[in-house]
Formats: sequence, structure tokens, C-alpha cells
Amino acid sequence: MTTPRYQDGCAAGSQVMGATSYVFAVNFNNGNVNNLNRNNKAFCRPVASVPARECQGVTFRELYTAMRNARRHKQPSENMLEFLADWTGGLFDLQRALTAGAWVPSPATCFIAQRPKARQIHAPAFSDRVVHHWLVPQLEAIYEPKFIHDSYASRRGKGTHKAVARLRQFVRQVASGQGGGWYLQLDIANFFNSIDRRVLWQLLKPQLERGEVRPEALRATHALLRHSIQQQGVVYRSTEAERERVPAHKRLENAATGCGLPIGNLSSQFFANVYLNELDQFAKHVLKAKRYLRYVDDFVLVHHDRAVLENWQARIEAFLADRLNLKLKADIRLRPLSSGIDFLGYVVYPTHTRVRRRVLKHVREALQAWRSAHVQAGMAQATPADYRKLSSVWGSYQGHMQHADSHRLQQRILTRHRWLNSLVSTKRAFSHELEGRRITIKVAI
Repeated sequence: MTTPRYQDGCAAGSQVMGATSYVFAVNFNNGNVNNLNRNNKAFCRPVASVPARECQGVTFRELYTAMRNARRHKQPSENMLEFLADWTGGLFDLQRALTAGAWVPSPATCFIAQRPKARQIHAPAFSDRVVHHWLVPQLEAIYEPKFIHDSYASRRGKGTHKAVARLRQFVRQVASGQGGGWYLQLDIANFFNSIDRRVLWQLLKPQLERGEVRPEALRATHALLRHSIQQQGVVYRSTEAERERVPAHKRLENAATGCGLPIGNLSSQFFANVYLNELDQFAKHVLKAKRYLRYVDDFVLVHHDRAVLENWQARIEAFLADRLNLKLKADIRLRPLSSGIDFLGYVVYPTHTRVRRRVLKHVREALQAWRSAHVQAGMAQATPADYRKLSSVWGSYQGHMQHADSHRLQQRILTRHRWLNSLVSTKRAFSHELEGRRITIKVAI
């Protein structure tokens, strides 16, 4: 049996609470700490220290976690692979820059997205994406309790399907209660290009300071808003013809001085919610709109009285112009609920929900394109990658349709495209040795 170091053991009172609730008084009387004073009454009081993150600045572990989140579910790009080749050195560089307040965004890569309509996408450098994933969760922790429940874009536990389900609930409450009912659907004109970064900073700064955000995060937030994307630098990965498809007023380089946020950034999505949170609070607390919801810059109000909605429209328009320097699109929809609300890929009626016609058009185009390329005379010839892409595309559209009353619609599509049912009804796994080879599968016609 091991002999205890102190024969009599430690006194029961050797560790007791001190005078306040956040310190301990540790009595060393029985520990022979001071041999010259056998009866010493000394106490050691460990006091609450300053949190380590405030002493150390930005930690390497924080940036490592942010890097893992930034690369999750992303196709490796040339920029990402270059960063990951020496990711430790890259993270240490970011750590030093953020701690010193010297971080500035790197040039972004601009390309043109063609669907559903041509628009600019500014993809940040991978190192900047790491900073965004480090910064935005800190800002969300302060703002998330301030956001209203019915704001559904770029928030954990929200999304398009939750927004449509909530709208369906609003519509049925009004239609089933008194019958009839109206909706007012509004959209911000050229929203991201019209966000005034000076107004946004005036909204952010006092809230972040009051929330005791770290100084490194405050400086990084200011660095994101201080200059336009053109001043930060842009690398164009698109042809002149592709850029011409984007209307001039939709191009970020043509935004007014001090205005504009790039589409494609995690930070821009969060800043958009902060900016329009002012509208959300106005709608809920000033207009007292019980049935109001918003997804990015598209928002809907439901009420049984048309006159009330007309009044709200005028007041919202004035608020946006005076407070946020924004304008509404000319396409203002003030219609009966029975006409259906075209919202986020669905059309919501009081009794049912349909899939939007444009989505069905995309389904037909995607399936017809795959059939033309790979199906002939009752045989499908494609590589494993092609088959996986077909399953992914159909699964995506099927997942979208499942949130509407679309059982018969899905059956009609599968009946019309019998070859599709032959290929997606069974999940196939291909050997790696077959990658790149064309594989023939018999299909129904």
C-alpha cells in the first residue's frame, strides 16, 4: 500500500471558499509550505483571471476550426489547394494579421452565374473565407437574439422550406378564419448593390461594442466594409460576352460610392440580415404586422384587409428610403390569397401548394438534355460520373417537389420519362476501375 506523503492527511478545511463567490482560499497550514512558521495562517486566493482569448488575441485553434468549416462541402479550387499546401503557415499569417489589426481582404474572383438569370458572383480568396468563418459566428452570437423569428435567410434552423411552410400557415390562418384575405409581396430593387456600407457600419458598431465583441473582430468587420470590392481587387474569370449579359446597373463596379456588397460571401449574407433587420423591427413593432416574413430581400405580409396592406406599403416605402436608402421594385403584388403567392420556387394557395412553373421548366430541360446526350434505342450509355450527376439532379428536384402537393406531378414525370425511372429507382455503385468508361444500361422507353 502506498504511504501517504502527509501522514495525517490534509485537513478538511485545507480548501475552503474565500470571502467572495469567485475565489478559493487554500489553507497551506498542513502542507509544510513554510517551515519557519509552523502555525502560519497564510491563504492563497486564486482570483478570476482575464479570459485567455483576450490576452492571446486570435488563437490558432480558432482559425483551424474556421478553415475546416470553410472547406466543408466545397469543391477544391486552385486557390484553396494553394492555401492548403502550406495551411499552417497560412493560418499563422492570418493570426498575426488579425491580432495586429492589419488584415485586409484579398482580391476576389468574379464569375457570371447564368441561372436563373445572369448575375455577378464574387468568390473570396480561400484565406478570406477562413476569416469569414472565424468572424461571422462571433457576430451571429450577438445578433441572433435580436433577429425576428420570421427572417429565414442564412440562419441556422431556417431556410427556404421553413419560410414556405410558415407562409402556408399564415395564408391558412387568414383564409380559414374569415375567408378571402390579401397578401402584399415586396422586393428591394438591386438590393446588394444598394446597401450603404456607411449606414451598415453605423448599425453594426454600437451593437458590437455593446456586445463586447473582441477588438480583432471589430477591426476585421470594419476592414470588410471600409473599401469597395474594386478597391480590394477583382480577378475576372468570365468573358466579355458573359459580363455583358449582366445589366449595367446590376454590376457591382457601377454601384454608388460607398454602396454595394459582393454576392457570394458568407459575410455579405450576414450583413444583409443585419441591414434589413431594421425593416423587420419596423414591420413587427411599428406596423404591428402579425403575419410578416422575409427571405433576403423578398418579403410578404398577409392580412384580411386590403386597405391595411395599402397603408403598410406606403409606410414601408418611406421607411426604406429614409432609414436605409433603399427602393422597392416596381413589381408590387397586392392580390387576393386565392390567386396564389409565388415565393421561393413554390406557389402557395389557401388549400394547397404547387411547384413553380419555372422550376418545372428547368426539370424538363435538364432531363431532356441528359436523354439527348446519353439515351438511344432503349440503351443508356454514360460514365459513372454522368449517372451520379443524373441521380443528384433528379434527387434535388424531387426533394424540392416533396415540399409541395406534388405526388401526381412526380408520377407524371416518371411516366413521361420511363428511362429515368429505370436509372434512378435502383442505387448503383460502380467500381473505381470503371471511372471514365462508358457503361451501357438497358432502360425502358
